[in-house]
Amino acid sequence: MPMFKALEACPEAIVIPPNMEKYAAVGRQLRQMMHDLTPLIEPLSIDEAFLDLSGTERLHKAAPAETLARFATRVEAELGITISIGLSYCKFLAKIASDFQKPRGFSVIGEKEAVDFLADKPVSMIWGVGKAFTETLKRDGLTTIGQFQRMEKNELLRRYGTIGQRLYHLARGEDTRSVKPERAAKSVSNETTFFTDISDFETLARHLRRLSEKLRGAPRQRAMPGTR
Repeated sequence: MPMFKALEACPEAIVIPPNMEKYAAVGRQLRQMMHDLTPLIEPLSIDEAFLDLSGTERLHKAAPAETLARFATRVEAELGITISIGLSYCKFLAKIASDFQKPRGFSVIGEKEAVDFLADKPVSMIWGVGKAFTETLKRDGLTTIGQFQRMEKNELLRRYGTIGQRLYHLARGEDTRSVKPERAAKSVSNETTFFTDISDFETLARHLRRLSEKLRGAPRQRAMPGTR
C-alpha cells in the first residue's frame, strides 16, 4: 500500500522516513557474508537471495542446514538484523520455505515430502500465478496444487498454454533452474512516493531534478563500465 493511502486510512500514524543508504550498506555487508558460504549467489532484491550450497559440506564441515543456522546466528550478532531461511533441493521450494514462520524463520522442505507438502497449498503459491490467473483457475474449479498433481501435462497445456507446463512440473516439486551468480547491473533507477497526488508541473520538475542528480552519481558508485 502506498504511504499516502496508508495515511488516508490512518491519519494519526507516525511515519518514520526510510534510510535507503543505510539499508544498502547493510545489504552489501550481508552479501559479503553470503560469499563466505558460497560463490553461487543469485540476488533477488536488496534483502533476498538464492544460495547454492551444493558440495560445501567439506568446506564448512557441516551439512547445509547447520551451516545456515550458524550463518543466521552470525548475521544477528554482527549486523543486528534477523533473517529467515528456506532450505530445499530446488529454487521453487526454497523460496516457499523462506516465507514460513517469519521473522527468524528456518524451514526445510525435503524432496521426498515435496509432493505431499504441496498438495493442499493454494495455487497462488506457484511462481507466476498472480491474482488474475488465480481467479481464472478458481473459475475452472482449481484452487489447490494437489489438483494439478492429478492432471495430465497435455490437459494443462491445452487449457493454459506454456504456463500449463510450469503448473505441471512445479506442482510435483520439479524445478531445474540453477542458481545464477550475480551479474553486472544493466540499468539504474531512482524513485520517490508522494504522500499526496501532485499535478503542479513546477513542483514535479523540482523532484525530477533532485532524482536526476541523485541518479547521476549511481553509475560511479557502482563502478559500471562504459559510464562517465
